[in-house]
Amino acid sequence: MNQKQWGIVFSYLNLIAGIFVNVFITPLMIVSLGDVHFSLYKVMQSFAGPLSMFNLGISTIVARSIVTCNEINDCNAKREKQNTMAMALISTLVMVVIVCIAGIIMLYLIPNIYGGSYSSEDIDIGQKIFIAFIGSTIFHMLTDAFSGCLLGREKFVFSSFIQLFRTALRLLLWFVLLKMGIGVIGIACVDLLISFVVLVMSGIYAVFILKETPHLYYFDIKRIKEILLFGFSILLQAIINQVNNNADTMILGSCVEDKVIITMYSSALTIYSLYNSLISVISHFFLPKATRLVNCNASGEELTDFVIAPGRFQAVLAVACIFGFALFGKNFISIWIGDKYIDSYWVTLILMIPVTIPLVENAMISVLDASLKRIYRSVTLAIMALINVVVSIFLIRVIGFWGAALGTVISLIVGHGFLMNIYYSKTFQLNISRMFSSIFKGILPAGIVTAVLCIPLAIFLPNTILGFIVKCVSFVLVYFLFLLLFGFNASEKNKIKRIIKWKHNES
Repeated sequence: MNQKQWGIVFSYLNLIAGIFVNVFITPLMIVSLGDVHFSLYKVMQSFAGPLSMFNLGISTIVARSIVTCNEINDCNAKREKQNTMAMALISTLVMVVIVCIAGIIMLYLIPNIYGGSYSSEDIDIGQKIFIAFIGSTIFHMLTDAFSGCLLGREKFVFSSFIQLFRTALRLLLWFVLLKMGIGVIGIACVDLLISFVVLVMSGIYAVFILKETPHLYYFDIKRIKEILLFGFSILLQAIINQVNNNADTMILGSCVEDKVIITMYSSALTIYSLYNSLISVISHFFLPKATRLVNCNASGEELTDFVIAPGRFQAVLAVACIFGFALFGKNFISIWIGDKYIDSYWVTLILMIPVTIPLVENAMISVLDASLKRIYRSVTLAIMALINVVVSIFLIRVIGFWGAALGTVISLIVGHGFLMNIYYSKTFQLNISRMFSSIFKGILPAGIVTAVLCIPLAIFLPNTILGFIVKCVSFVLVYFLFLLLFGFNASEKNKIKRIIKWKHNES
């Protein structure tokens, strides 16, 4: 297995570890910290959240520069690479100063904002937690430049391992410290400590092992403009994502009286977010190749081929998730949160289907980044957010919570289904019809046949935890069988054979 394949394996292990933390550690935190301090931790985490939006996407700028300059491989290119890294770090330090100023202002606003909900002693604890979160944010921002070095040099194994290490260390320290009875401030300091450790590890690997050292030779106004424009695109996108992620719940909270509906809808959004993460976890691995294609002025057909390869892998997961959830989702909802919230099944399914469009083609985001053309996507997301809010407010008053779901669906279809694909077609000459037909060729039929054959499992097996596990395992095995029979193409089958042969040789 190569760097990219191992990197993907580590990324999925990190995703699974993250789910484990949320599912199993959260109840332990509630019991150990108590409702007041646990809620205080979560409130301060949310309050500090906007500060992370000041990350300018420096890792992308650095990675793009390293790939471009290493392709040229001469003294001037090396100077340009080192200078770009230095400019990126200077830009990061400027944003760190802004985060510090904003953080100090927010710190002194905490008593005024939350003084009515918490005691003065809890407010003092909350401020200390908030300081720890500010520190974590700053360390994460500084790490971004070194992460770009790893990405640009295609060291996917180490970069993915660091993320897995971060999650595993957090899980271990939280578990031990919670068992020892340490307070909420100590738990917050765990994130601060881990962020610092990751910064040191990334910096040492980039500077001393990869020999990627920043050096300011001259102040490059053009590069600063590129960084600021790209950073503005990332910031705008982060703000809009915050709006999109919270708009439905906020609107429902102001329009409906039954709070069970809000809990139900929030649960659906949790599954929907997990689906997004599961499908898009591999997207950042394709920036180096996208940069080389853009630098070589690749044709639309070459870019189409570039999107199809990872798109098919993502389609395999997406089709399994959609058909599997369609069959066994009610069983899962019933076990997870109870039949009282069973409508979250329909909301989740409604949301999952249209968002699959951008998920299976999100390798194109790497092309946008390599071309420094992320701004159009940010503007499109802003249009989507506006459509979502307007349609949701109108439809919620007519058809209840279904209106919030339809508002999101309409915005996804308009934004990603039409606006982005029109842009891809016009700007990059992407062959949209060939791209989607190639991505789902064989995979969608395999999913349909599997779903039809597994209907008896959904009907006759009991809706218990064991029954749910049996259903899912059976579905995956049948689905994989049909993928091998007619879903995978010849190249994909050869890759599977090579992996099996490699494992056999290892044993």
